[in-house]
Amino acid sequence: AAGADAVRAVATAPSAKAVAPSASPAAAPRALAVAAQSERSTFLMPVVSGSGGAGKSTVSALLALLAHAMGLSTLLLDFDLQFGNMAEMLGAADPLTIDDVLAVPARIDALRADGRAPALLAAPRHLEDAESIAAQAPELLGRLSERFDMIVANTGAAWAEQHAVLLERSSKALFLVDQRASSLRACRHALDLCARCGIATGPFSYAVNRCAKGAAFTSIDVSCALGGAHVFELADGGRDVEELLGAGAPFELVDARNPLCASIERLLREVLPDAAGLEAPDDAARRRRGGLRLRRPGRLEGPGRPRRRRKGEPCL
Repeated sequence: AAGADAVRAVATAPSAKAVAPSASPAAAPRALAVAAQSERSTFLMPVVSGSGGAGKSTVSALLALLAHAMGLSTLLLDFDLQFGNMAEMLGAADPLTIDDVLAVPARIDALRADGRAPALLAAPRHLEDAESIAAQAPELLGRLSERFDMIVANTGAAWAEQHAVLLERSSKALFLVDQRASSLRACRHALDLCARCGIATGPFSYAVNRCAKGAAFTSIDVSCALGGAHVFELADGGRDVEELLGAGAPFELVDARNPLCASIERLLREVLPDAAGLEAPDDAARRRRGGLRLRRPGRLEGPGRPRRRRKGEPCL
C-alpha cells in the first residue's frame, strides 16, 4: 500500500532539529557513529518515559495493534528486558522471546502476525540476561528491520544502554508523561541525558497520558514545560483498559471504541507519513472477521457510560 511504502521511506529521512538542549561536544563521536550506520528499512517507534507508571506497556500494545489494523506489517518488540509483559497483554500463549532469536537467529523468520494480532517478540525469560541482551541490541534491531514496515518497542522504567540503542535508531520516539509532576520532571531529566549522550531529539514526540476533565496536566502545560514542543493528549480510558489488557483481551478494548484507543489512533495518523493512504482500523478488522461488527448485547458504549434504562424500569 502507498501508506506502508511511505512509512518505510521516512525511516531514512534526516532528523528534524532537536527540541532538547544541544549535545555536548564530547558526545559527538557516538552520534557520528550512529549516523554512519546502514540505511534503515523500517519505521522504529520506541515508547519511553522518564519514570515508571506512565503507561508505556499499554500505549505500546495499542500502538502495535492499531498499526497492524491499518495494514502495516508491524512487530511489537518488548524491550523491557527485565519485566516486560507484552505477551500477557496480547494474550499470547507461547511467543518467541528475544533470547530465543538471539540463540537461533533463523527463528526471526517465524515472527509473523496472527490474525488481528501483530507479530510479537516477547521479553527474555530471565531478567538476569538483560545486560548481555542489551549488548546485542544493535545487531538484533538490524535483522528485525529487514522484515517489518513498523516496529513498536516497549521499554522499561530504568534507563540503560538499550534505551540509547533504540533512541539513536528511532524514526519517531514517543516520550510519555502522566498526570504526576514527578513524571514531568523525570521526562526533562531523561531529555537532558539524551542531549549529553549525543542522541538527536528531532525524532521525538511527546504525549501526556490519562487526560480527562479535571486532570492535573493538559498538553499545553506539558508543552510549556518542554520548551514549546508539540504534545499529544491521550485520553483516560477508564478501568476497562487495565481490566481488559490485564486479562489478555486487547481486541475487546479496541472493539469497544475506548477513548484511549481513539486518541492513540489519532496520534498514529499524525506521526506516520502519508497516513491518509493507510486503512482505518475498523475497516481492516471488519474485513478480517468477514462481516459487519455487531455490538454485544449489554456492552457499554464506553468506559463509565451508563446503560439505557429498559421500558418500565424504575429510575433508581
